[in-house]
Amino acid sequence: MGAIKLQKRADDFFVSYGHDDVARVVPLVDLLKRVCGLRVWFDAAEGNAARRSTELLAGAIGNARGALICLSEAWTRSTWCRNEYEVACNEQRGQVGFELVCVRLDDVESPGWLNTAEIVDLRNGGARAFARLLRSLASDVPLRFDNTWDVYLSAPWSRPSELARETFKVIHDSTAWRLVGDAPNLAHMGERRIEAIQRTTLGVVALMPHDAAQECGTSPYILQEARLALNLELPLLLLAEPGVATPDDLRLGAFRRADFPLAAGAAGSAALKGMLGEFAEALDRAPRNDSRAYIFLATSLRGDPADSDDLATVIERASNMRCIRGERLTGDNVQQAIIDRIQRAAVVIADVSDDNRNTLIETGIAMGSGTRLKLMCREPAPGTPLKKRFMFEGHELFWYRTDEERLGLAYYFARQFRRHIYVVR
Repeated sequence: MGAIKLQKRADDFFVSYGHDDVARVVPLVDLLKRVCGLRVWFDAAEGNAARRSTELLAGAIGNARGALICLSEAWTRSTWCRNEYEVACNEQRGQVGFELVCVRLDDVESPGWLNTAEIVDLRNGGARAFARLLRSLASDVPLRFDNTWDVYLSAPWSRPSELARETFKVIHDSTAWRLVGDAPNLAHMGERRIEAIQRTTLGVVALMPHDAAQECGTSPYILQEARLALNLELPLLLLAEPGVATPDDLRLGAFRRADFPLAAGAAGSAALKGMLGEFAEALDRAPRNDSRAYIFLATSLRGDPADSDDLATVIERASNMRCIRGERLTGDNVQQAIIDRIQRAAVVIADVSDDNRNTLIETGIAMGSGTRLKLMCREPAPGTPLKKRFMFEGHELFWYRTDEERLGLAYYFARQFRRHIYVVR
């Protein structure tokens, strides 16, 4: 039986830890599950070697999109943990996008066989350390978070041919584009999700794979996405594998009024690179629009700037979109710029814990303009009644008790709007 496709796996992370550390790991797992909204496979029971080697290794790690390694004295002593690490490494080699994240729980040297780019230091805890962990949960970081050179890529999701893989690499290596794809997690966009995503890009590249079982010899879904690009009057580049019979309406509406025939080998790659260069020149003349391609963070001007920076960077890493704050905007009419930014944001995230005028005004603008709004608020001290504000009637408030939970909520909100960026390895 083949491996489960990454996008169809049930869990986000498998947690590998030494069982002597269970009391330290449980609060971390609780934050990731209860506040951040992650689906985490966590074995809090002692178990036995037979169960650990079969059910956990073959099943749990193979049904997760990443592994969280909790490095400690107990973890380094455990042969079970080393086995889990080796299985996770195999998953990372075989599955593009499988994440391997490592945190340090106590003063222990990393074993020589532990090969990881970064170890997040959680020895002293705190919000700053938790922010670093949240930023590390998506290791494939785009070079930028704005949509200045975003291009929608319509391509096969699974089992791409060798020619398609070669094409992906040529596009990645020879252009400055950030390739954006369909993101099924964006359920709030409804049935017009793909249209909404395409509107935030400069143009569309449709890679039509050959499939003899389909009419026109290719995927009807990719043809549909290509037609949508034409309806939106977006520049469209058609790339066709041998055997694809591109419909006339698409071919005549595409760039150069033709499809580009893909071919394997150095000559085919060189020809494709030339075509991509021509298409890039056309995109350079296309109008740029960042509406719904960023998140607005409503914050207090009196707070610690470092706290706001942590919130903003966590939001950017969780969403793959830029996070904009009103205090960073400049110009002759800052107030109008803030209103414009809020009206065109994908979502506004606001902490309304205090009666901060700046935050409440920005939240009110979002409510008045119909922009999606996510509200969080610190729980009052025990014995203190909850403060109700009439202006928030009908809006759900997400409560937090600690700075770590506040960061976790920001991560949870932003992840619901995560932009799917193609990674080429």
